[in-house]
Amino acid sequence: MRLENSELRTFQAVVEANGFNRAAERLHISQSAVSQAIANLEAKLDTPLLFRGKQLGLSEAGRRLLEHANETLREEQLVLEDIGRIKRGGQQTLNIAINSSITRFYAPQLISEFSLAQQDTHIKVAQLPSRRLIYEVLSGRAELAIGPFQKHMDAFATIPLFNETRHLVVNSKHANFQQLLKGEHKSLKQSPLITSFLDNPEMRPAIQRIRDRFKSVWEISSLSLRIHLVEQGLGVAFINHKLLAEDPVCQQFTALKDLPFGRIDRQAGIYYKAGTTLSPAAQEFVALCREFW
Repeated sequence: MRLENSELRTFQAVVEANGFNRAAERLHISQSAVSQAIANLEAKLDTPLLFRGKQLGLSEAGRRLLEHANETLREEQLVLEDIGRIKRGGQQTLNIAINSSITRFYAPQLISEFSLAQQDTHIKVAQLPSRRLIYEVLSGRAELAIGPFQKHMDAFATIPLFNETRHLVVNSKHANFQQLLKGEHKSLKQSPLITSFLDNPEMRPAIQRIRDRFKSVWEISSLSLRIHLVEQGLGVAFINHKLLAEDPVCQQFTALKDLPFGRIDRQAGIYYKAGTTLSPAAQEFVALCREFW
């Protein structure tokens, strides 16, 4: 099964215009064509997407499809704009994906220095959870990723730059603070794990085993929000060692040293799809990073 961009565009227009007629006017097609496109989508997915009435409503599946449509069509528009710029002046575009720790500690200086040296390069930087960086590179949406290396990186060329450690931490406001410090596994089952992203457990069984030790998993992409939730004693989270040393709020947290998975040591650096010839802009960025570290 494949979702076509034309189908996504019609669905997005119906939601944004709050009606089939107005969507048809926006898309310059007939109302029956819009209705047929939505019916085809619902048949293809075998689930209702819209609740019809005076005001259109979205089903749970419809809300998820709208997220996908917005992301896909936005990416399509960016690609078309980039191609237009390239045709007009041969401008290079460098797409980089980085995680929140890189954004916090290194990206401001790196991107500033690169933009000053490469003023004719169009730069796009996406901040994503560490594990999603992999998919961003494999999909071609990012030429380079900067972040921690995962266990299996056979599909990538890697350039090690530095080491990082992440500690599972808790704040003293947590209801089971003392029990967690003692490494009591029963207390973990009463606390959420607050993380940026978890893969499908079928893809990473080890992650599933860690997940199962906790009451639930809260996937929060925002680093500042994760820190806030831990500070409020609402859960535990893995926090970068530099944040624990330098951030005033994180300095209040206590590492759960008695848990076998309470510390994760990883090498970090740049990676890109194996067998790829990097663009001149990407080569310059790699050289800058080597010099920086």
